[in-house]
Amino acid sequence: MFAELDPLRRLKHEWFTGKLNYRDRNAYNQAVQYLENLFCGYSHILGEVKKLAWNIKCGIEKINPFIQQCTEIICPSCKDVCCTNKHGYYNYEDLIYLHALGINLPEPKFGGNDSDPCHFLTPVGCSLDRTIRPSGCNWYFCDSLSDYMEKTSRHYWFDTCLTELAELWLKLTAEFNDIVIGQD
Repeated sequence: MFAELDPLRRLKHEWFTGKLNYRDRNAYNQAVQYLENLFCGYSHILGEVKKLAWNIKCGIEKINPFIQQCTEIICPSCKDVCCTNKHGYYNYEDLIYLHALGINLPEPKFGGNDSDPCHFLTPVGCSLDRTIRPSGCNWYFCDSLSDYMEKTSRHYWFDTCLTELAELWLKLTAEFNDIVIGQD
């Protein structure tokens, strides 16, 4: 399996080290193009990555109603909005996940300050479906929201689901790395 991808392994992987710079449009676009080519040309050996991405998507859909219910109660009265640019950019795992699902990425807004409102934020909430939001957004819960969630009867269930999703994210990344980057 690695022999087939050997030419790809020699490509630069800076954008896959967790240091993907969302402020650098060129590096970001190179990473996106690379993944598009990889998932298009080598789809047949990325089946497990696609399966894990699908399971993550289903897990996010499972917890979405609970999160939505909680945010509808807590977020409207918040005076310090945490939907900021800092959380609104795709990282390494996000890009792998979205490409594995075959989803066209929404165009990120490059530049701006981390503290500026997120470019996906609208007056009625996020413009993105939760399944395609950046993980920095999906997995950030401010203190007020966390406190509220912890007091609900469904918190244990939610916490268990989040743990399962975190494990799937780790498996997705490890599987992708094993196939594409390989063992040097």
